[in-house]
Amino acid sequence: MSTLLTVDDLKVRFPTRNGVVEAVRGVSFTLGRERLGIVGESGSGKSQTGRAIMGLTSAHAEISAKRLDFDGIDLLNAPPKLRRDLRGNRIAMILQDPKYSLNPVMSIGSQIVETLRTHEKVGKAEARDRSLAMLEAVQIRDPARVFDLYPHEVSGGMGQRAMIAMMLIAGPELLIADEPTSALDVTVQLEVLGILDKLVAERGMGLIFVSHDLRLVSSFCDRVIVMYAGRIVEEIAASELANAKHPYTRGLLNCMPSIGSDRHPLPVLERKAEWAL
Repeated sequence: MSTLLTVDDLKVRFPTRNGVVEAVRGVSFTLGRERLGIVGESGSGKSQTGRAIMGLTSAHAEISAKRLDFDGIDLLNAPPKLRRDLRGNRIAMILQDPKYSLNPVMSIGSQIVETLRTHEKVGKAEARDRSLAMLEAVQIRDPARVFDLYPHEVSGGMGQRAMIAMMLIAGPELLIADEPTSALDVTVQLEVLGILDKLVAERGMGLIFVSHDLRLVSSFCDRVIVMYAGRIVEEIAASELANAKHPYTRGLLNCMPSIGSDRHPLPVLERKAEWAL
């Protein structure tokens, strides 16, 4: 399997009045044309890792790495224009909350069309047809109606599906999905996962799937990275997640509900100081 993305010793630091916050501390992994899950609690560095790869980290952040390479392109030293050309085209990111990601003064259809026409030379009519087809592909009923709506006129789940359609419209080779199904009900969640799975299988796309849901990641992904306090504490095949060895991963697994078992008192996730060093 060819390597699409190489991340070696990635660090993301945020200088503040009270000192430096180290959000990502020496993360290393490779990604082929596969589904890689990244799990961990809020604040563990999952989203910041994805944003650093995309080049969407805040301007005041300090980013360093021994290597941050996408298909032979050095992302850390790439010119700004090249990074812009890559974003939304060859590399895309589904952000977690559509309320803050979709433009409130543009219709949903206009935003999807704009994404497509930014990266491909297509006419307005073709761009509209392809956008409608993508809205239908993410299980939006009556896509022609939703095409003309504004973000505040749709539910959170529909907004998230519209965001997914916008990120997929240009056919990216690498997709970073940050909690892409968190606002969706279970049936739609499965349909969206099916779309992502098909893209990996048929287009050879690489997928980084960021989630809190260990069960979902274990059933959907090929490999899983577990992050704690900005570091990777364990990397394991998704099918073997139930047999994870690191006590933090074991603690996360033990916190999940289990039907038919005695959960009183509820387990508490214990943390050791050395994990954060």
